[in-house]
Amino acid sequence: MQLPKRPGPYLVIFLLLILVILTAWMFHALNSPVIQDRIPTPEKKAAVKEDRGPSLPPLQNTASTKSIADSRAIDPMHQQMADQMHAEDSTPLRDLELVSEFITLYGKAFGGNPTGDNADITMALTGDGGRLPHLFPPRHRTVRGGQLGDRWGTPYWFHPNSGNQMEIRSAGPDKNLFTLDDVVLNPSPEGLGASLAAPSASP
Repeated sequence: MQLPKRPGPYLVIFLLLILVILTAWMFHALNSPVIQDRIPTPEKKAAVKEDRGPSLPPLQNTASTKSIADSRAIDPMHQQMADQMHAEDSTPLRDLELVSEFITLYGKAFGGNPTGDNADITMALTGDGGRLPHLFPPRHRTVRGGQLGDRWGTPYWFHPNSGNQMEIRSAGPDKNLFTLDDVVLNPSPEGLGASLAAPSASP
């Protein structure tokens, strides 16, 4: 019998033989007890879950939440300053000085004093509606109706004397602005702003 001279048939037979051997080996390996023990089944998954106890809820991304909360938190020193306002052992003039200190802090942090009326300035100091960090505690007892008020319940009156100085006026006990019992810090020069010609009363 004469064998074919071309190697093609031998190569095909050889490859088929290898394929048969590999198939038989894989079939044997997959049916091996060791492999069978490692293949997860619903029963095995249930047993593992039971051994581990109840599953915990997924972790939340607390880092980003914390950073936002920290950026909005009140500095303890600022809180302490705010809590001195309207204190029984303090004076109305000291209240105005504390408000002025907060305005100065704002100016240093943001490159200029807040502008506008009482509501605008209060919003800036308490966080600008959520867009800026809190310098002054938004729910402080001195904030009423979105405005900083004096110890008699009247909103302060603000007038900028310059880019870095603000006239701050309390209506005083009579609760009427621009009367002789007003308490004033950094009064505007006479003829400017709304300062009275007569000297303002001080506590």
